[in-house]
Amino acid sequence: MALELFKHWSKRLFSPGTFLRENYASFRQLLEEDKRSHELLAELEEIYYSRKKVDIKAVESRYAELSDSVSAMIDSLLKMTPGAYTSLRDYFTRIDAYIRFIFDAPVKNPPPPYTITLSSLQIEKRTLAGNKAFNLALMHNHLGLSVPRGFVITTNAFTSFLEHNNLQPEIDRCLALLDISSAASLHQLADEMVSLVNTAEIPPHIEKAIMGSFTSLEEESGTTARVAVRSSAAHEDSETSFAGQYATELNIGKKHLLEAVKKVYASKYSPKALYYRIHNGLSDAETPMAVLVVEMLDAAVSGVIYTADPAGVSAGTLTIHSLWGLGEPLVSGEISPDILTVAKNGLHDIIHRQYGDKFTEMVRDGRGKGLQRTVPEERRHVLSLDDDGARELATIAMEMESFFGEPQDIEWCMDSDGRFFILQTRPLKIELPGKHAPPAPGSDIVAPVLFRGGDCASSGAAAGRVFVVENENQLDPVPPGAILVARNTLPGYAKMIDRLHAVIADRGSIAGHFSSVAREYGLPVIVNAGTATERFKTGQEVTISASDRTVYQGMVAEILRKKTGDRKEPATPFFRKLKYMLDFIATLNLVDPATPDFTPEGCRSLHDIIRFVHEKSMHAMFATGDKWGSRIEGSRKIVSSVTMTVYALDVGRGLADTARGRREVSLDEIRSIPFQALWRGMSNPGIDWSQHTHFDWQSYDNVALAGGVASSSSDALASYAVISDEYLNLNMRFGYHFTMLDSMCGPRDEDNYILVRFAGGGGDYRGKELRLLFLAAILKRLGFSVKTRGDLLDAQFLRRDQTSIMEKLDMVGRLLGATRLMDMVLRDREMVDRYVDDFFQGRYMFSAAGS
Repeated sequence: MALELFKHWSKRLFSPGTFLRENYASFRQLLEEDKRSHELLAELEEIYYSRKKVDIKAVESRYAELSDSVSAMIDSLLKMTPGAYTSLRDYFTRIDAYIRFIFDAPVKNPPPPYTITLSSLQIEKRTLAGNKAFNLALMHNHLGLSVPRGFVITTNAFTSFLEHNNLQPEIDRCLALLDISSAASLHQLADEMVSLVNTAEIPPHIEKAIMGSFTSLEEESGTTARVAVRSSAAHEDSETSFAGQYATELNIGKKHLLEAVKKVYASKYSPKALYYRIHNGLSDAETPMAVLVVEMLDAAVSGVIYTADPAGVSAGTLTIHSLWGLGEPLVSGEISPDILTVAKNGLHDIIHRQYGDKFTEMVRDGRGKGLQRTVPEERRHVLSLDDDGARELATIAMEMESFFGEPQDIEWCMDSDGRFFILQTRPLKIELPGKHAPPAPGSDIVAPVLFRGGDCASSGAAAGRVFVVENENQLDPVPPGAILVARNTLPGYAKMIDRLHAVIADRGSIAGHFSSVAREYGLPVIVNAGTATERFKTGQEVTISASDRTVYQGMVAEILRKKTGDRKEPATPFFRKLKYMLDFIATLNLVDPATPDFTPEGCRSLHDIIRFVHEKSMHAMFATGDKWGSRIEGSRKIVSSVTMTVYALDVGRGLADTARGRREVSLDEIRSIPFQALWRGMSNPGIDWSQHTHFDWQSYDNVALAGGVASSSSDALASYAVISDEYLNLNMRFGYHFTMLDSMCGPRDEDNYILVRFAGGGGDYRGKELRLLFLAAILKRLGFSVKTRGDLLDAQFLRRDQTSIMEKLDMVGRLLGATRLMDMVLRDREMVDRYVDDFFQGRYMFSAAGS
């Protein structure tokens, strides 16, 4: 620090021109970083207050830029003021550390285990296995229920896979750029990330663990295993279900196992999975992928059990959804299944039977591959599950609900020997009772009914214009606020759920993955509506009341008014993190530079530091010319009609090229916007620089030569201007008066300011006091904030547009010309008031006898 101070003062004393240029360069760099800092701060606040859905990497990227900009501002200020504000860097480092604490630290060299068998999976390994695998292990290990044999590839294996291929930096880059509200951005960046994963290699130590576990599975089963490879990511099957968002690979043999694992890994970055995760405010690091590998069962019947009514209406019953073969067509929304409503208590009586249109089924062929085939007509409308099977499943489901202590969403299958297996279980989201109550019987609704029927998959009411699609590839043109009418409720529709007011589907199930996601989002959905895609036309305005399975023509206010709740924005982990960050970033505590806590120690946020640095940098520039008593190297004398000596030092595009190499320059060669604005005021025709006959100049030691300004032959009493195209720092000597002015006048309002100081005087104390009263009155009426102490007046005009700054500089120039020896003139307060009025009427010549 001592060496820096020595260099600073040596340069200031012996090379003042170089010092001023370097000081100005630091100031301009500071202003550029100040501008960028405010832009980034505004972007972060906009994300929070507009509830914009972005990945945390977008915030982290913006914050890294903000941190760099604030750090650069501090560097610039410390260059301008070495030895001052030395603790500022420490306070910045502390605040920066508080903010960065919220970001996920990268995991390095994740240790084993990389695979765990379901039979050995214990509670302490839950985070490594994910909820799907862990819950399945619980059902077998604690309740003794039948589940497929298998193992889980842990989240540490996934992290090791990313690290081995150095994928995380490129994934982070894509996530920082991702805009999930743009279909183009979502698909382009998702494709990039999926490709990165699919083309990467499984590390040898992970491959060894996976293949070893697969071999053990084959030995245990005694056959050549075919497996289902499924996701079991962190946060899946929890409050955020991730239902249908990740890939499932069925009927996989040993040869293609590693490829299937990579496909599940890659599905973490599919458009629908990215959209769902980011919408729910979870980060990439918070959702590492574990992969569940379980033995493929020869399912004769499959389905889903809800141990409660997801609409929160019917109590005391559970529903069993079933279809022939594997369950994939049900959960993907392609098939309308059979639905059995079963009493939860007693003997589990069958209360209601609903026959589904099971026109297709998925089965394993002789080679173990999945095969979709048409269901024969005689089985298509026959219940796929008999009453005894329904009662047995109900008993299992109630045992599971009791174990977990909350309603469950259970996937199950029955093999060809009639044995039931649990494939998956997760918490069932229950809507609040009465949240979206249907119209009461006899309600005064006169709008025509366009459709009534189907099943309510997610309750609620909404209005909008219909948009009909045949498949997932037709989603891009769907406008915001649409009522989507589709053949199926495919899980991929979740990636545009924010654009939809409701969904009506020809087929589908209450138990489908999309239905689960819709209930999480509060999106009204009717499924199993038959011929909705033929009945409704794109552009048709409708109102849907999903709760009573009815669609009305036009907008029905009575229906919409009956909504007792709206889709609410959840307090997601993302927005909780961002709120924490903004408390240390955007909160402004240092609002008044005059208060004792306007110090580095008073900074509690980056906004405080930005405010402090900007304020102190302005004052540092204000004082740049305060110490000069002789002509500065490289300065040029300004030739003008005003009888005063002014030297100008150009620190950046302040002079025309024609002035190069010359010792004198004309006003026309001055390119400084603030200088020209000030000079226009000083040379106003109403100001006479030659006549001041009301003084005996000799009585003031001949200082007031040339109308009260130092003579043109006296460099010692000359005035000095440091100029650039947008900057002016002026130290002006009017006899015994000293005026310092510093101004930035550019295109950015936040950078612009005028600081001005009036000091000294040749009159008595009363005369100087009255002059300050006059100056303060004028400046206040011009919009400046003003402070006085003794014979010193400081005024500032901050953060205004360029035109306003130029106008004020013009008026300050007139004020300088009009008041240079006013303390010799003023006699009382009445004269002050009169001269203030004269000034604003364009009369600038004042005398002891009055205006």
